[in-house]
Amino acid sequence: MSLAWTPPTLETERLILRPVTPADANAVFLYCSNPAITRFTLFETHQTIDDSRWFVHEYARNRYAANEPDPFAIVLKADPLGTMIGALGAHWESQQNLTMEFGYSLAEPYWGCGLATEAVGRLVRHVFEEYALERLQARVFAGNGASGRVLDKLGFTREGVLRSSVLRRGRSWDVAMYSLLRGEWEGRA
Repeated sequence: MSLAWTPPTLETERLILRPVTPADANAVFLYCSNPAITRFTLFETHQTIDDSRWFVHEYARNRYAANEPDPFAIVLKADPLGTMIGALGAHWESQQNLTMEFGYSLAEPYWGCGLATEAVGRLVRHVFEEYALERLQARVFAGNGASGRVLDKLGFTREGVLRSSVLRRGRSWDVAMYSLLRGEWEGRA
């Protein structure tokens, strides 16, 4: 996969956020084939390695071609192999309205360690610094309290619940909408 643009590599205290590559397919399959990971995501549990190959080839290529910072591979700095343990990224929800939406997922062994908050915090900084953006938003499925806490820690406002707004796996889900505005981010930065 050769592209004219890919997102930059970003760092935090414990993490490297880098572009996804085709070599990440096995690592993506390892964590995305776990139904506990995909329980609250818009993407389905990966059934075969081909699902993960589609993500690292087609999904990444399409987002990078649009100059969108999505996806980033989440990698532990301490891992000499640079194995992907999660992903996150932001895409234009409405470029006309200067609104991006983002999402994230992390392999189950790394839950509860503050890594999601660390990674999302770095992504938030990146998109507000690099994009003409007024609003950054995220949707959280009902029951996903951990994801809501990540956003609370980072200063996002829980705007309300979109009742039965997503049909997923034969069920309608309530989804909480969170947002952070540029002025709010600048006031905290």
